Amino acid sequence: MANVLIMTDSVACLPADIVEEFGIKVVPAANIIIDGQNYIENVSISATEAYQLIEKDPDKFLTSAMTPHVLLEEFEQAASLSTEIVHITLSSALSAGFKTAGLAAELLKEKKPEAAIHIVDSKAVAGMQGLMVRAAAKAAKKGMSVEEIIDTAQKVRARTGGLFMLDTLRYIYRTGRMSKMGSRIASMFNIRPINKVMEDGTIIMAERTRNRDHSLEIMLELISSEAGTDSLHFMLNHANAPDVAEQFREMLGRKFNCLSVTISDYSPVMGYGAGPGALFAGFTPSLDLSE
Repeated sequence: MANVLIMTDSVACLPADIVEEFGIKVVPAANIIIDGQNYIENVSISATEAYQLIEKDPDKFLTSAMTPHVLLEEFEQAASLSTEIVHITLSSALSAGFKTAGLAAELLKEKKPEAAIHIVDSKAVAGMQGLMVRAAAKAAKKGMSVEEIIDTAQKVRARTGGLFMLDTLRYIYRTGRMSKMGSRIASMFNIRPINKVMEDGTIIMAERTRNRDHSLEIMLELISSEAGTDSLHFMLNHANAPDVAEQFREMLGRKFNCLSVTISDYSPVMGYGAGPGALFAGFTPSLDLSE
């Protein structure tokens, strides 16, 4: 059995190679429902397929929360691999996932009292959450205790930032933040918001532009001013826009000392309101666990 098993949800946007390298267990963040049929992200539907369907008919794409009993099954599988589990969820300010995980952990304690599962609110999303999870998994691989792993993850979170560029506001009405008519009018004017993840896990709009290249330049400046260092790890997540992610990777390379750059799909569980073309950038100064 593994000493400590690290778990997270699919919104962490971890690529398969990192999941495999560190033995991370990834559970679905939500059910995806398209035209009445249920799908599981990265199992029965890929992110690319999901975004193509969102673009074709966004109103046929829905999500529904995972129930505690479904998550309990995932926890039971994890408990067969380790009796010590750290599960890092997406921000509780954005989803009920943290609360649901807590309820599932209580059910697990009743069925398997020998298993200890620790639920951690990342207060993050996408690449931010992914960087935090990777740090926790790296600590676990080094043989650190549960307490040390959680402490490492929280220290990394405190130093990690996240920015999110929407390429269009056409789909934003699906989040409830704007009417459908309003989102269509805004998209006609090519308004591109740049959102920022705050310390409490909420999201605010930091800037807005009308040009994609200008948006990427602004993201560079925001990262520079927030990070306070040129040496950074990055985790980029794109909504069916690999060319945009690659363009931004090149821009990062010209401005920063990139310690690592990971590119993966932005989870459609969160991206159904962002729409194709969106780009998330998570960044952190160091993942050096010796610090």
